[in-house]
Amino acid sequence: MNKSRLEAFSDGVFAIVITLLILDIRIPNVDYDHLGEALVGIMPHIIAYVMSFLVIGLYWIFHHNTAQLVQKVDRPFIWLNIVFLLFVSFMPFPTTLMGKYPFTQIPVLMYGANLLAANITGRIITVYTYRRDHLKTESFTPAIYKRQMRVYLFVNGLYVLAMAITFINPTISYVVFAGVFVLLIMSTKSNKHGV
Repeated sequence: MNKSRLEAFSDGVFAIVITLLILDIRIPNVDYDHLGEALVGIMPHIIAYVMSFLVIGLYWIFHHNTAQLVQKVDRPFIWLNIVFLLFVSFMPFPTTLMGKYPFTQIPVLMYGANLLAANITGRIITVYTYRRDHLKTESFTPAIYKRQMRVYLFVNGLYVLAMAITFINPTISYVVFAGVFVLLIMSTKSNKHGV
């Protein structure tokens, strides 16, 4: 398969998923006198939406950056990419749970597990590509590969920490997730090869 077809398909999935996130936020059906209270009531949905929008945006950036390190794809690469997109496309579900049941254990655990599953699959894609000279470009150097591994271990370690903390205080888990997102956004400015 042509690499550009895979990128176009992946971009389409990202666009649909990021659009689906907003469908969970509905304008409250109340009279104007109670609108302020109602808007406060949907704030957990908005917070979950913003978090997931940024996560999916980061996944899209990192997917794009990975594609720059790939010169062609083969069948296993295509299927690994499909599994990665499966986890990306699942994001609206734990996002909805976090909006409906804010600052509780099960939604945070599901959200974290989804992030880990997507990241593990993304890492498998990276390792698979790096070990096949016919797939990677010359710019996919050992230094880039090692840097990606360090970032991967750091980020996913924090996700596991956020999931563990939810048994003590789920609110802190939100802070950890948000902190990781901020760090990743900042890293995209200085490094074009992402996680």
